[in-house]
Amino acid sequence: MLLTLLAVFILSFLFGDLIPVDAKIFLYSVSLNIKEVLNFTMPFIIFSLIFNSINNLKNAAITFIILLLVAVFLSNLFSSLIGYLTGYIITQNLHISSEIVLPQSELSSPWRFKLPALISNFHALLLGLIAGVTVHRIIPQKSDIIAKKLASIAFFLLRRILIPVMPVFILGFVLKLQHDKALSAVFEDYIAIFTIMIIVIYTYVILLYGIANSFKVKDWLTSMRNMLPAIVTAIATSSSSATIPVTLEGSKKNVKEHNIADAMVPVIASTNSIGSCFSIIVLVLVIIESFGTQTLTIWEHARFLSYFLLLKFAAAAPGSDIIVVLGLLEGLGFSPAMLSLITAIYVILNPIITGANVAGDGALVIIFTKFHRRLFAREKQRALK
Repeated sequence: MLLTLLAVFILSFLFGDLIPVDAKIFLYSVSLNIKEVLNFTMPFIIFSLIFNSINNLKNAAITFIILLLVAVFLSNLFSSLIGYLTGYIITQNLHISSEIVLPQSELSSPWRFKLPALISNFHALLLGLIAGVTVHRIIPQKSDIIAKKLASIAFFLLRRILIPVMPVFILGFVLKLQHDKALSAVFEDYIAIFTIMIIVIYTYVILLYGIANSFKVKDWLTSMRNMLPAIVTAIATSSSSATIPVTLEGSKKNVKEHNIADAMVPVIASTNSIGSCFSIIVLVLVIIESFGTQTLTIWEHARFLSYFLLLKFAAAAPGSDIIVVLGLLEGLGFSPAMLSLITAIYVILNPIITGANVAGDGALVIIFTKFHRRLFAREKQRALK
């Protein structure tokens, strides 16, 4: 899978200019339609995996949910604080321009079928959590049968249908990136800033994998290699939700507790966004500096960060991270021009940011699983005493 995805990614960028535009449009349309199928089936998959995993946790389910939400909040907080530090260093040492030229010619799809959105991923996630906790208490014997049946269908969809089509899925999106030259348009004007951002966030991600594996080099490298297909898919599709099948596959290679990975990945795919938290904070500081607006007070920063982190739990749709923050930025005094600039930059950088989000998800699964294992091992020892 990894070699196939990398080949699709690299060859598309190297030889994309040789492919006729009509062929690119067709392949991009195919990718968009596959994404429709993904978006349509993903709520069922998320509900089934969450329900099965929480049901298997039995009486420890509520504790697991609370611990997971705390872990996600802390993960987003740490990456945001690193964003503040990085943004401060950038604004103090680099000249920043507010001018940016966006690409004029974009690849579009002339045909695309739409499947009805019966329920959102976020609501499916909540229903799965609630059902996993309550159904087991009401009908404990039948709940196990229902959970296993739903999980078997979900795994069939993942392993037999969704994961095998991933190379075709990302091909159209990579060709669109190559054709639009969107990334190059931004990098020409903000190359120094974005280079620093990419180096810092991916260095942080690499260190997280080191921490997750107690800095044992072999395990460290293996765990990152297992997540590479998910990272490549995330960069190509710009969607953590669409990458869930590949993220699950990589995460299960990194931990023995597959039920915890099944429960975690659908949740953190839309809530644990270390790349988004880091990037938005850096861009906020950079754009405030570039437009010469009044410097924010510590309390204004603290209030913004608090609301920002809470809103991360509402950003359940692909690309919605920056959208839900725009209201907060208006409260900080962002003008329409500033809002347009930060939105444009974020959307264009979204592939790189999403890759960091998914990489962070993989690291959090390992860290949380180890913590969860040790915590309940201690509780069992106390119970035996």
